Amino acid sequence: MKKNPVYLLLLLISLVLLFNPVISFAAQESANLINGLSYEVLYPENQKNKNLGYFDLKMESGQEQIVALKLYNSLSKELTIQIQLNTAKTNSIGKVEYGPNNLEKDSSLTNDFINIVKAPEKVVIPPNSSKKVEVSISLPKTAPAGLIAGGIQLKPVNEHKMDNKSKKDTVINEFAFLVGVLLRVGDTTKIQPELKLNKTYIAFKDGKSHLFANISNSRPVYTEGMSIMVQVRKANKQKNLFEYRKDNMRMAPNSVIDLPIELADKGLTAGKYTAQITIKSNKDARWSFTEDFTINTLEANSLITTRVEKKSVGRPLLGLLFFFLCLSLLIFFVMYKRIRHKKI
Repeated sequence: MKKNPVYLLLLLISLVLLFNPVISFAAQESANLINGLSYEVLYPENQKNKNLGYFDLKMESGQEQIVALKLYNSLSKELTIQIQLNTAKTNSIGKVEYGPNNLEKDSSLTNDFINIVKAPEKVVIPPNSSKKVEVSISLPKTAPAGLIAGGIQLKPVNEHKMDNKSKKDTVINEFAFLVGVLLRVGDTTKIQPELKLNKTYIAFKDGKSHLFANISNSRPVYTEGMSIMVQVRKANKQKNLFEYRKDNMRMAPNSVIDLPIELADKGLTAGKYTAQITIKSNKDARWSFTEDFTINTLEANSLITTRVEKKSVGRPLLGLLFFFLCLSLLIFFVMYKRIRHKKI
């Protein structure tokens, strides 16, 4: 009773491929070095915690201060660093963005980070050397108590020139460091977030119709541990047609979130609807809003088209899965017969 190891190996591979499809991906390992650049935060005396890795400064209205970063170049050639300052904002999935973005600012933002904090736009570091970069902070005398948040992006400049064709055919991965800056003006311990619903509207995102809930945090403090529940019903009706929930969200001070809710699989038709929006924070704060919106004929037709496309895409995938299942079973059967014949 001698087993053929080749057949057994093929059998094992076919079963592994059937139940564990191969997934390939590229991962960027975390490191403290980007294109020869590293940095050190030089904490001032008013730093709240010197183990954070970013600036968290206790300040007062009208205060002016200079803080610094130390940039290191490990290359044997000079390194040019582009510096960009960004105001903290909230993206559509409820995460705070400290880097460059095109997100909306809230109208309640009177003390914008990029107007208060200044830094050089570029710095050149000599080969195998370091350079201290000063960042100036100037708070208005009328600045109220609250948090002012932003980020400092440090990006090595890629000086390699390419023609237009090369740019088309080449994918360039650009990485940068992002150093957070949080200014605590006055006593911020008693400030509570205040959320308001600006509007709800229908718009396309990634080629699909979405209901957007545009919500502001109008106070200079983070809204932590947010959960949002959206219930949609026909106007003047009580029965909910669908519910949408998202947890573990966070909003930056004086920022806006434009929350998208996909409508493609909700079975909605043209007509008037009501959205009931309930928001909670981890400090037991609660907000509730009711807003009407309308789906017009064009938007309703796009929802029908999207549903049909989803079904059309789903059928081939099921067919392909069935084909591979049958193929794997056939391979298994043939190998089994051969192995059994060898045993005999």
